[in-house]
Amino acid sequence: MKLVNIVLKNYRGIKDETKIRVNNFCCIVGKNDVGKSTILKAVDAFLNDHAPSYEDKNIYNTSSIIEIELQFDCSGRESIIDESIPITFAEEELVNEHGLLCIKKKWDISQKTIKPKIYILRKKYQNDDFALMTEKELISLCKKLGIDTQKGNGEQFNNKEKRSKLRSFYNNNYYSYKFDYEELPTTGQTRMKKILEGIKDILPTFEYFKADSSLSDSDTSVQKYFKDKAYRLLKERINTNDIEDNIRKEIKKSLDLITGKINSVLSAEEQISAKIDFDWSKLISTSFKCNKEEGYIPLNSRGDGFRRITMMSYFEMLAEEKNNDKSVIFGFEEPETFLHPETQTLLYNKLIAMTENGYQVMITTHAPNIVAETNIGDIIFVQKNGTDYILRQGEDISIQEIVEELGIKGDNTIFKVFDNVKLLFLVEGSDDVKAISHISQVYKTAGKIDKTLEQIGVLLVCIGGCDSLKHWTSLNIIRKLNKPFFILLDSDKKAPDDISPNLNKMIDLGYTSDNCQVTRKREIENYIPSSYFSSLQDPITINYSDWDDVKDICKRHAETIRLGGKKVCDKHFTNLSYSQLRSTLCPTDDDNDDEFLEIYGKLKQMII
Repeated sequence: MKLVNIVLKNYRGIKDETKIRVNNFCCIVGKNDVGKSTILKAVDAFLNDHAPSYEDKNIYNTSSIIEIELQFDCSGRESIIDESIPITFAEEELVNEHGLLCIKKKWDISQKTIKPKIYILRKKYQNDDFALMTEKELISLCKKLGIDTQKGNGEQFNNKEKRSKLRSFYNNNYYSYKFDYEELPTTGQTRMKKILEGIKDILPTFEYFKADSSLSDSDTSVQKYFKDKAYRLLKERINTNDIEDNIRKEIKKSLDLITGKINSVLSAEEQISAKIDFDWSKLISTSFKCNKEEGYIPLNSRGDGFRRITMMSYFEMLAEEKNNDKSVIFGFEEPETFLHPETQTLLYNKLIAMTENGYQVMITTHAPNIVAETNIGDIIFVQKNGTDYILRQGEDISIQEIVEELGIKGDNTIFKVFDNVKLLFLVEGSDDVKAISHISQVYKTAGKIDKTLEQIGVLLVCIGGCDSLKHWTSLNIIRKLNKPFFILLDSDKKAPDDISPNLNKMIDLGYTSDNCQVTRKREIENYIPSSYFSSLQDPITINYSDWDDVKDICKRHAETIRLGGKKVCDKHFTNLSYSQLRSTLCPTDDDNDDEFLEIYGKLKQMII
């Protein structure tokens, strides 16, 4: 269960609807007081049920409704909703067109009691929408459409089976539909209420370390970790039920005497009874103390920097320990505070290690060292322009702007990431980076190349399309890095005899065939063989040529969710085998005609 997008409206500095992409690691960058923590506070309000107040409303928006939406990738995550049969939200079409679980909360801060209304974005059929139907209604609809089914008997016939058959019938007959929000009731026994309970069961937890918090061993999240661990060990190694029963029996004797005396003077309507509760988690509390000859010095008596180093060790432990719990997101406001620059880099490495162990980490920072270490695709750049909240990500980010915004000098560590790089391989988007990295690894495994691109010192950099390339060129970023570079852009050709518009633009910018090239096919998505989809365990029939807009085809396809819609490359490219890649990169099976080997050879020549 991964958080993929955050959508905010009328919240703090954000007036209009703003969408924020979330990776496993997110570095929110900007000057002081531009609203970097707004994103973390929004996640906290949503996941930890901290209702916004009137002060959280954007002062330039006249509406009293604050909206926060979180979108999750819950692929393969099963839930039990209204039967004992496990389902996924995707197969029940309780996701958006990209297969994401989208939950929105709205708070009306004009009300005396501020409680959220909760909504889910789902696929709704224009006629006979069956998502919320009872078994009786499902059987009736199946009978009307000539679909074979019967009253539920377990695995063979059940409501999930009926909805699946109806779904196939609707898709095969091109029933019209739309994606729309539907409110999830917080009371009652309807299917939508049960869906809400199922969602709550799989939502990630959010551990929030604020800039003005102690960030010490007494933090609630730290204590909770050890209390939960101690409780699990107690349950595993001690029969706590027997202990509770014995204690309850002994205590009950005294309590019964007391309640008997109380009830003797009360009327029948006022009679009381005693209740005994156990909370084993409260049996343990942890802390760290410094050993000194004159005695123990509590950690909270040491400096902020020392205490943060202790917390870094806690994060490192989380990074090394296998994460078997449900998804956890960590949010840190300026974790580098009070740390020496070298220690800031160590902190960054520990946070990244946490993401490699299954956690998501979001931080706010204006520390050059941390920004310099962060992949450009993981940066969220926040600025203020008067009353406008400006947020940039991915290809909209300019390294030069970050340098200027944070007051970083040209020789600062912002360029440290390029120190050991021999050549910059500039491509359009993050999908291209992932795809080419995958090809490189697969070709090495197959023995077609001796070393991957990374191993020969090539760094793949996402620069966006030609317009972004103009920005890089005008700012002399490439020259400042003082590294050889090679540019590969999509051809964007719609037919084999077309002239690539991107190639023309690069030539106009002064680049030559020595340092730039376009793909032989239209886009990176065209390198996914259509036969790959037909070979899936649950085959998908889809056809396209080397010049079709594959993203658009996948978006409009009946199986758009499984295809990934416009994110088809991100969802499927890294699953391609060597034989599948070879068939699309080299249809003649002649190494001299292999598109990747051609590019790889050019890069090696440029490095030598």
